[in-house]
Amino acid sequence: MSNTGLIITDLDNTLYDWVTYFATSFEALLHALESTLNMREEDLIEEFRVLHREYGTSEQPFIMLELPSVKDRFPGLDRSELLTQLEGPVRAFSEARRATLKLYDHVAETLETLDKAGYVFVAHTESSTVNAFYRLQRLGIDHFFRKVYVQSIRWDGHPLPEREAALRPPSGLIRELPKSERKPNPRLLVDICQQEGFEVDRTCYVGDSLVRDMAMAKEAGVLAIWARYGTRYDPALWDLLVRITHWTSEDVEQESRLREESGKVEPDYVLDSFDQLPSVLQLATGTVAM
Repeated sequence: MSNTGLIITDLDNTLYDWVTYFATSFEALLHALESTLNMREEDLIEEFRVLHREYGTSEQPFIMLELPSVKDRFPGLDRSELLTQLEGPVRAFSEARRATLKLYDHVAETLETLDKAGYVFVAHTESSTVNAFYRLQRLGIDHFFRKVYVQSIRWDGHPLPEREAALRPPSGLIRELPKSERKPNPRLLVDICQQEGFEVDRTCYVGDSLVRDMAMAKEAGVLAIWARYGTRYDPALWDLLVRITHWTSEDVEQESRLREESGKVEPDYVLDSFDQLPSVLQLATGTVAM
């Protein structure tokens, strides 16, 4: 079957509700740590925030092994021994993740429908390699993607060596983009099109952010399809993420400005559920194929 067109999709809050999943799971971890270490939540959050900024990411739950309060409470233990001592917080995070990390409705079925119609799927994410692959694999949709484009392929491993093989992506799946090509730089989408062998007029981009995703897509010349459903989550959960974020105060202010500017961006099409994508593609092109 010839390739019908290229679909570049964001991952977080486009295929699954990342804000709800991660904030809820981290909150469960935080509460369990409070009890284990007999510490105040605010003090723990400050310790996490310092380490998150040092590592440049908020998505490393096992960073709790490096918290000053953990090292003070359990001096001299290696990472495996610390995990045993922190079994409760680890279990709390895992159970919350199991309950909340789920695909939006009809995502898997829609990916399968469009895959059979000849569309090529690639993903773009600013999450780490291991986190992006883990979620796609756990959700059972990794096989739909030809490539996953990331900002950095740095592999931080896992505290338990026996878990590494299962988490390491297969060869050829992950492709690193230049550090200069971060959202909302349209060059990153142009480069993805070139690497995948598609013209921009045979490509669409699906994402939840009007400014970071849709403005970028329109400037790159690809079809901009807004996953509006991805903006529907509890604002309190977003507030928690801001409290623990690796972003600097300048980053937070910039994000606020971008959100204020989002009303000026007009996507080409809007999705209120992912299964509307086939109809949108047909409407956009006048045919099932792009």
